[in-house]
Amino acid sequence: MNDRPYSASHYAASLRRQIFRKHLGLVPAQNLHDIDDNMKPVPAPNIYDYDSREDDLVMDPLSDRLWDFWDNTAKTNTDAFAKCFHAVPYDGVRNWKDYDEYFGKYFHKREFDKPPLHKWGHIVREEFPPGVEGVRTVKSILSRIRGNLVTMPMHFLEEEDIAKGMTILRTP
Repeated sequence: MNDRPYSASHYAASLRRQIFRKHLGLVPAQNLHDIDDNMKPVPAPNIYDYDSREDDLVMDPLSDRLWDFWDNTAKTNTDAFAKCFHAVPYDGVRNWKDYDEYFGKYFHKREFDKPPLHKWGHIVREEFPPGVEGVRTVKSILSRIRGNLVTMPMHFLEEEDIAKGMTILRTP
């Protein structure tokens, strides 16, 4: 590890590498119609593409190359979700005013008799040009997503004292 020789059990190493690759979006697509050894029960061994480019990337869990790729993948995914879906928590939202502008005005009921502009998890159309051009832009952004990594939002509502606005129930 960390560019030094190390040994690990076959099971532990292949499990870790497979999980890393899944998070990074580096697992090859499976053909769901053809039965292969990955679909068979134990004791059939799973198919794993050792020595592939993807496996080489995740082989050393302490390498700078892996962690640069990991961080870049997480940032790219986070930015894509933020642009298309205005997902929260998000580091670009530092206070309640930011929250209302970024999320609240699209997904919260603005008035009691009116529904929100969008359902949660739907594209925020206002971010994109209308028509075919907007669809192409959304597809282009979403095509950058790989795996399921996102960054940890360390600055979400950091300018707010959240505890200050909360009601704490106490028994006398």
